Amino acid sequence: MIMPGEQFKLAFPSPILPLDALFSDDQGQQSLSVLRRWQEWPKSTLCVTGPENSGVTSILKSWAKEVGGRYLVPADWENLDPKALYDLLSQPLCLDDCHRVLASASLLTILNLAEESGVKILIGGHGQPSVWHVTPPDLVSRLAAMTTIMLPAMDDEAFIRRLRAACLRRFIRIPEETLSFLEPRLDRSFQAIEAFADRLDRAMTETKRPATIPLARDVLNELIEEWETDEV
Repeated sequence: MIMPGEQFKLAFPSPILPLDALFSDDQGQQSLSVLRRWQEWPKSTLCVTGPENSGVTSILKSWAKEVGGRYLVPADWENLDPKALYDLLSQPLCLDDCHRVLASASLLTILNLAEESGVKILIGGHGQPSVWHVTPPDLVSRLAAMTTIMLPAMDDEAFIRRLRAACLRRFIRIPEETLSFLEPRLDRSFQAIEAFADRLDRAMTETKRPATIPLARDVLNELIEEWETDEV
């Protein structure tokens, strides 16, 4: 059960949102324009980075869906041989969690093959690429020279803005007092926000209750019970 001031980390998948839904302010619109014009990138690669829960993974998955690309994490490609890596480049690629890459040589091979073939790759990770734990000097310099979109941390204002937007997409007008109640309790991630908004929408439909604090508390507690059951 949710206790006063407790923040709950939701462990539920969320739908892949359109790119438009992931950017709201003026700076975000500029980043959206760059991502949408991917065929005009001067280089084969572009990087999206930010702190945890800033939306990097959501953006990469959304971009992959929009351009007909493939979303991958290091475990999907780190141990592949060069021929198998080349075969991946039949479509645009999203390489997420690159700050966790162990096989630096494989990442360098992918980037070199992409440069030769012209296939576009969107790379994602936490922190500046220049501080990722990669070793070949060629890869270090390549990452440092990449055009990079830096996402800010999700502060209070951004959290409220995104939660309100997630509710509005479901035609829910959520009161300010309910937003204030959720702000210290709901995990600040795109996945948590979308999971909560989905469940709130369902609860309002089933119970015919408005999006008040009592209903929000019930939804959070319901999600916690499901999460704890899944963890057992």
